[in-house]
Amino acid sequence: MRKQHFVFASAPIALTLAVATTLMTPMMTSCAPRSTGIEARKEADARFRRTTSLVSYDQAKQAFESGELDKARKELESAIKRSDKEAKYWALLGRVELESKHLEKAVDALTKAIERDPTYAEPYYYRGIVYQRWSDNVKAIADYMKASELDNDRIAYVLAAAELMIAERKLDDARTLLLPKLAYFEHNAAMHELLGDISELSGDAKAAARSYERAMVIDAEAPLIGDKLVAALFGAGEWQKCLEAARRQHEAANKAGDGHRVAISKDVLRHEGRSLVMLGRISEARVIFSDAVREYPEDVAAWRDLASAALALGDLNRAESASERIVALAKDESIGYTFCGLIAEKRGDYTKAVRWHRLACQAAPKGIEERVALALALRHDGQMEESIKVLNEALGIEPQSQLVKQAMADVNGG
Repeated sequence: MRKQHFVFASAPIALTLAVATTLMTPMMTSCAPRSTGIEARKEADARFRRTTSLVSYDQAKQAFESGELDKARKELESAIKRSDKEAKYWALLGRVELESKHLEKAVDALTKAIERDPTYAEPYYYRGIVYQRWSDNVKAIADYMKASELDNDRIAYVLAAAELMIAERKLDDARTLLLPKLAYFEHNAAMHELLGDISELSGDAKAAARSYERAMVIDAEAPLIGDKLVAALFGAGEWQKCLEAARRQHEAANKAGDGHRVAISKDVLRHEGRSLVMLGRISEARVIFSDAVREYPEDVAAWRDLASAALALGDLNRAESASERIVALAKDESIGYTFCGLIAEKRGDYTKAVRWHRLACQAAPKGIEERVALALALRHDGQMEESIKVLNEALGIEPQSQLVKQAMADVNGG
């Protein structure tokens, strides 16, 4: 009985100890920091920092778009200080530095953006711009291509890569890049313009003209496409179409001038006038060439065209003044002296013609046409022996020249 009493007597004590232990446990654990609480506080702090950094980023973006670069830089530095893992913060900072012409800082910021998010296309594109300004075209093309690969919907990335390839004369690479995307960007004028540039540089003027025509249909006011179309049509030998395209450029310029006089590109004027010559409308061409030299008085090619047209029309006074202007502008070139010699021949002054042609030969020691002109003038001036000598010299320079052979036959038969 004593043993049984002892057992029952111990039960209340054990129960008391168990209850006490249960009550003490939360008190003991509450005295030590919980890891989940620490993590929660860290996450809350990170969220707060990111939220406040986004406010700075938005303000920086607004400042950048309004041209306040210093303010944008300050806001971005504040945003990055709070949260430096955001690629878009570094990308915008890179653009700010690029606009500020701090190219080294721009590359550093854009590279940090790429490191934080290698799938973000924008920093590759802008870093490519910096490399292009540094003339590191290999790196620039690589960055443009990467941007295009990451964001297929941005035509600017494709065009940037293609333009640089064309500038580097990597025409096949540029064509290979553009053609697969043509169906998707069919209505983009710049795409057709670049394809036209590739064709033009490849020597296919007709294909270039077709591409420029498509570009003009899409965007008739795009700068330079009209001028390129005129040149391509002339190169393709489509004189009438070239003339019509040049006249449209006149109309567009007059419209843009809103009643004020607007200068036409000298290339458009040149191709317009030369198309008229090819169509046999030389009198009209002379008018265009006169406009060209009035608009571009330092353009030797314009004066040459005017001298040629005036000479063909027998307008010797106009031809002579144009030729003298060529000599003044380009004294080291033979063409002005040759024109002066031809005009002297038209007037029957062969002694004077010989003097001019000698000057042309001095300016172009290896020139075949200059020597033939001199030989013919010498023949008309009665200096047959020297005429034949000059032609033999020309044959020594170019033995297969049909021009020299024909002149030799004329002199010997004459």
